[in-house]
Order: sequence, then structure tokens, then C-alpha cells
Amino acid sequence: MLSILTLFACGPKNVEEAPPPVGWQSEEGWTGACYYPPDFAELQEKEGLTSRKLARQNGLYTAIGQWRGERGDGVSINDNVITDVETALLGFPEQIEDMLQKNLGYCKQVMGAGGSTGEWSSWLSSLPGQLMEGVCMQPLDYTLFDYLDIGREWQLEVPVCEDDVVSISGTLSDQFRISEDGDWITVEGDLNTPAVGAEYPCNIEGCYAGQLIARFTSDDGIENIFPVGGGITWTAPAHGLISVRINDTTFYDNTWFQSGSIIDHAGITIGPPVE
Repeated sequence: MLSILTLFACGPKNVEEAPPPVGWQSEEGWTGACYYPPDFAELQEKEGLTSRKLARQNGLYTAIGQWRGERGDGVSINDNVITDVETALLGFPEQIEDMLQKNLGYCKQVMGAGGSTGEWSSWLSSLPGQLMEGVCMQPLDYTLFDYLDIGREWQLEVPVCEDDVVSISGTLSDQFRISEDGDWITVEGDLNTPAVGAEYPCNIEGCYAGQLIARFTSDDGIENIFPVGGGITWTAPAHGLISVRINDTTFYDNTWFQSGSIIDHAGITIGPPVE
């Protein structure tokens, strides 16, 4: 009796929990195996950041192999989807860890229930857009040189990122006119013809007929048109595109000034401000 009481007094023995599985695992009744990623934080604590980064890459390409049908388990994701996911994740490698956990969940649904990969594929298709939302991949860290075309509407489409400081300018030595009997003007426009309230693309204070103007179109489609003239420095309020043109409503009668065989052509510069 004493030995029995002693046994109960000691309580149950502590049983160590088995560590979570890592690598390819399958359960009874599954139609295939799923990849279980390691505990990345624990891996870094034990082996360092380099090991964590290598494990991310290994996990990504292990998953890609299954998506491509290399395991013969019925999984086959569209190659274009795989390429887009791979490209996006290589730009945001930290997100690979979260992706692998969610990928495991979709794999379990398919292998455990024997269902189709439709939901899995849809999630992968949406992943690049989720990762890239709000991200600007083309900051204006270079300078673009081109010539102004006075015979057409908006030209150039220069990507900028939010808070990019942008210098836009046109050469003042080149002349043109915007009507057959009009005055010769430069990119400053006809200073005798303000465009405020008129049917010009740029018709706010500071806009003139024939002036070099710019249009900023944000990624969500909001437009803002403003005067440039000889040059301005401007800060992008969001990610988007900059285009330029002259402030005019017709183009068939626009001509460059010509002296002998030399025809003027105004140069356009768009880029970071010159320090």
C-alpha cells in the first residue's frame, strides 16, 4: 500500500514533447507528402543568420519543385505563376518564411482531403500582388535626356516613387510657335497669353499657352498637371508616372524655329536635382 501511495504522490512523469517535424512528411491516408519548414527563429539562434537565409532559399526551391510537379503527387501549378512568385519572393526573402507556413496549410488540404489544387493555385497567383502592394520598384535615381515633341500630346512616361525629388527642365535657347502667325516662344510659353481658366491642359495660376508642362499620374489613377517652363524641382506625392508636353490644344500648326539648315529642338531633362 505504501508503495502505491508513493507512486501517486510523485505524480506523472514529465514526457518531453517531440519537436515539430521538418522536411517532407506524410500522414496515414494522405495522397502525398508536404514540406514542413524549420523554425527559422530557432535556427538563427542556434546556427546564425546565414543558416536562416540558406534555409529560406532551400525551402523556396523545395516548394517550387513540388509546384512544378517534380514529386509526382498530382500537384502542377502554372509555370508563369511560379515564375512570378519566385521573382517576388527573391525581392522580399524574409517573406519566404511566412509563405512556407501558408503553403504547408494548402498542401495539407490537398494531400489530406485529396482535393484539387485550385485554391492553392489561386493563392499563389495572388501572392506577388500582395507582396508588391505599395512597393515602388523604379525610383528616379537616374537622369533622362530627350527632345520635346511639339507635334503631339503627352510624351515620355517616367516612373517615380513617393518622395522622389525630381528636377524637370527644358532648354531655353530653342524657339517654336504654336500658330502660323504666332510669336516665337520658348518652353516658358507665351507670357502674354495666360492659360488660367482656358481650355488648356494646364489652366491654373502660372500656366501659359505653349509652355512646357508636366502631368503626374499616381498608381491609383489620380492626375495632377502643373507648369514647368524652364524648370522646376518637385516632390512626388505617391508612386506613379511623369509625362510632359507643351500647353496647347492643337498641334498641326506647331513649328520649330529654323535658321538656314539648323532647326531648333528643345531638350528635356528629368532626374534628381543636381547638387
